[in-house]
Amino acid sequence: MKNFIVLAFVLLVSIANSQEVQKVSVAEKLYGVQLGLLNTSFQYETKLDRKITLLTELGLQLEISTKEFNDPLIKNETTTNVSPYLTMEPRFYYSLDRRSKLGKKTYNNSANYFSVAATYISNQTPLVHNGNFDIVSSFSIIPRYGIRRAFAKHFNYEFSGGAGYLYAIFSETDGCNCEHNNTAIDVQARIGYNF
Repeated sequence: MKNFIVLAFVLLVSIANSQEVQKVSVAEKLYGVQLGLLNTSFQYETKLDRKITLLTELGLQLEISTKEFNDPLIKNETTTNVSPYLTMEPRFYYSLDRRSKLGKKTYNNSANYFSVAATYISNQTPLVHNGNFDIVSSFSIIPRYGIRRAFAKHFNYEFSGGAGYLYAIFSETDGCNCEHNNTAIDVQARIGYNF
């Protein structure tokens, strides 16, 4: 009887251990390039915790701006810039466990996420400038919701969107009669390659 109880206990413990699901985690480090509708960038994403990463992104962004005049006899002016930008974005991949439980792929951080993107766009040194007036530099903080999926071996696609705060960096002596504080809306669709 004593041997039977010990054997039953060992059997139950082994069954319980086999039922324990291994926790999935984000990738330790990801390097890659991404191409969006209005930007292209190099990305480095590093793991901070099991579901949290820090994405650092350096890239080029296309901007189009129109200067409107109150006088109907003066035509509005439009300028186009291709400017460098830097983004620091902590991401929380909240759906990793659920995707793993459903048997879906989670490699290369294939999951839904929440993030807060802090972006600086430098228009002091645009690579391309086509127009008679300058677009001012800006800093933005935008909470985002996104979906990232990996396909093939190294490719991924990503959709994200959010709304937040944008601060336009200029001085009144620059001749800009603008608002410093603005609302920023960010919607992105991108395809990328991880090295």
